Amino acid sequence: MTAHILVVEDDESFIEELKQIIAASGGPTIPTFVSNREDAVAKLESGFFDFAILDLKIPTAAGTTDFDPEHGKYVFQHVRKVSPGTKILVLTGSPSDDFIAPLLAHKHDADIWSEGGKVGTVEFLKKIELDQAPEKISRVVTAIHALAEIELHTNGLNLSTGEDRLVRIFSKTFKAVVCSVHPIGTGKSGARPLRLQMYDQTGAPIRDVVAKLSELAKMQDEDARYEEHVTLLDGAATPRKMKLLEFGAGAMAGLFYQLANGHDASMFKTMAEEDALAAKAVAATADALAGWSDGKNQERRSIASIRGQWVSDERAAKLQAEYGLDWAAEFENRMIQTRWCCVHGDLHGENILVSPEGGVLVIDYGDVGFGAAAYDPMTLELSAVLQANPTLGPAWPTADACRQWHDLEAYLMGCPIPEFIRACRAWSEKLMVGRRELAACAYSYLLRQLKYPDTDKDRILALLEGVHGCWGDS
Repeated sequence: MTAHILVVEDDESFIEELKQIIAASGGPTIPTFVSNREDAVAKLESGFFDFAILDLKIPTAAGTTDFDPEHGKYVFQHVRKVSPGTKILVLTGSPSDDFIAPLLAHKHDADIWSEGGKVGTVEFLKKIELDQAPEKISRVVTAIHALAEIELHTNGLNLSTGEDRLVRIFSKTFKAVVCSVHPIGTGKSGARPLRLQMYDQTGAPIRDVVAKLSELAKMQDEDARYEEHVTLLDGAATPRKMKLLEFGAGAMAGLFYQLANGHDASMFKTMAEEDALAAKAVAATADALAGWSDGKNQERRSIASIRGQWVSDERAAKLQAEYGLDWAAEFENRMIQTRWCCVHGDLHGENILVSPEGGVLVIDYGDVGFGAAAYDPMTLELSAVLQANPTLGPAWPTADACRQWHDLEAYLMGCPIPEFIRACRAWSEKLMVGRRELAACAYSYLLRQLKYPDTDKDRILALLEGVHGCWGDS
């Protein structure tokens, strides 16, 4: 496992000494040397670094002589901004430590590479004490090299360096020696959901895990949503959070959840193989999430405020204009009764894992928050015809069927998964105050899907016609 090191230093004598120290650090390394603020920022924007060694008193650009500690501080802050998981060693030649205190505010103590003990994510070293640098640099290189002890089976997946780091660090935390990595779903959030199967040195399975990997801010946000909302639900159908990894992977962080044994198929896969089992799993999902909606009061809200939880006003106006939804502005101004409560927010068929008996595990909590109660079952129902899954092709729903969405029996003519669709609609009807809420939730989800470049726009627009027709029946 190769350690990627960024060195920001302008003094040639120190550069040569650091090159020798890094070369003798006890493991493979790829050091990148830059001498000024501009080049450092450019490297940080384009590369991955496990470790950054920063001189503070540097110039702004090559060929300039405006040496100032402020330029080094800028690079420090930029590392924290674009690569917050990167450990930093600050080199200073100044006899004064006055400027160190503000930088120490960014220091954390963490077991960055699962070594079994915490280290500082930010350290300082005076240049007159450079004899201490070999130990500090060697410790980082050795810790990263030790991650190679984890045998990773990627099963054809192409993991980025940061993703690879996170999986190995997590596996090492639980003393796994082998970890097999499998994809889960094809979400549109930019996060990478993975399924990990870990094994100990005897070959025995340790634990199946759901990992979600993305930029640090997103993972911290999902962690907070989990603590606020998901912990209130029945733990049998929601995975227990195991760990949030914030350091060791550059710009990336990871959330890891315990996966119950036997939940090997997604809802999409289940409906492709057995419609009745998928319908049973929908009912189990409704029961699992009932703690969010049971006993919640109704509210009077505009359709625009319901849509606004998922699509901004500015984006909605652009989509309405681009796709000729002339009726949408007046539609959004209408007030309806709704049950306002916590919802999953992204309950498509890949975010529900199903057991052979129809039990479920609901995963991925990046969008958990408040919304209209019927939004989750509407998302699940409509995801089956809009997101990539193994069930449906171009034959159903036809454009004519989509326009009959508000008439369930007409909509289901020729449907290959009628029991699943009926179960979703029954769940919606259980939660909704009336059909106007049903229309508002479906409209919000469909407008959200128009944002993405790879969705079937003709199908969405035809479904929107069917949703608009729902209002006339309500």
